Amino acid sequence: MVSNVGGVGAGAQQANDPGFETQMAEFERVSQKVQAQAVEMRRITTELSSEKKVADERVQ
Repeated sequence: MVSNVGGVGAGAQQANDPGFETQMAEFERVSQKVQAQAVEMRRITTELSSEKKVADERVQ
């Protein structure tokens, strides 16, 4: 019993599959969008943390 799942033949087949290429392009687009959102969330978190520190200092 010979299986080619995940083998060299499967990789070559995927590279020639236009549906696979479309999925990879979509994955790249979504990945870049998520990365940009993560950077924005870190920026907002850092800004809010800084504002909280300033507010805490005023209270003391």
